[in-house]
Amino acid sequence: MNTTQFSRTASPAFKLGIVGGIGPAATVDFMSKIIRNTQACCDQEHLRLVVEHNPQIPDRTANLLGGGADPTQALYEACKRLELNEATHIALPCNTAHAYIARIQPRLSVPIVNMLSETVAHIERYWPERPTVGLLATSGTIASGVYHEAASGHALELIVPDERHQQYVMQAIYGEYGVKAGHVAGACKETLLRALAHLAGRGAGIVILGCTELPLILAQQADYRIGAHTVVLLDPTDLLARRCVAMAKNGGTAVIAV
Repeated sequence: MNTTQFSRTASPAFKLGIVGGIGPAATVDFMSKIIRNTQACCDQEHLRLVVEHNPQIPDRTANLLGGGADPTQALYEACKRLELNEATHIALPCNTAHAYIARIQPRLSVPIVNMLSETVAHIERYWPERPTVGLLATSGTIASGVYHEAASGHALELIVPDERHQQYVMQAIYGEYGVKAGHVAGACKETLLRALAHLAGRGAGIVILGCTELPLILAQQADYRIGAHTVVLLDPTDLLARRCVAMAKNGGTAVIAV
């Protein structure tokens, strides 16, 4: 056995902790994006990952809308277990869970890579000529204002669906035939497209797929045709995956374009 080769390609110190189960399919999708965005010739050149997969973490949207259990402690405990497993950075592949980062981060000694901030930075870097940005997300994410907070101070206008079209988004996510029930085509796609067309008709040149399950229905692409409009569909989990891969290549500290 050529031990020199394995030594040369040994994994770096960077180790990404993933809070999984929020939701389960989105966790697997995010891990797949980490692998797809890694240029590697062998196993040893891929990122080290540790996953805390806990689907029993209380629903974030239910809490933010006022009726569900608070997931803060469960999210913190998941992050803490990742920290104890020597994760150097933590990813939350759940847009709505970012509403709790401000409570959790001060209690950790490792950073949470903020998916929402990465998304806004990507838009500003690559799409400055399309300042009106639509957001397709859970009602909890919208109510929390976390995307609006991330966009604050940036040269873009963030718009969300009206009440009727927001119900279509929630049906696509939580409905009987929604993506959380394992569906990625049919009724969930039809209702999601109604909300997308609504945002495009109001001038959104970019639309953020701001629930981590939505990219399972509509893939990220630069020229999605919806009616008479063409929009950019952005997948925050893909942007987060690319950022984590870039950070791993730079010792976890460099901020570089993705």
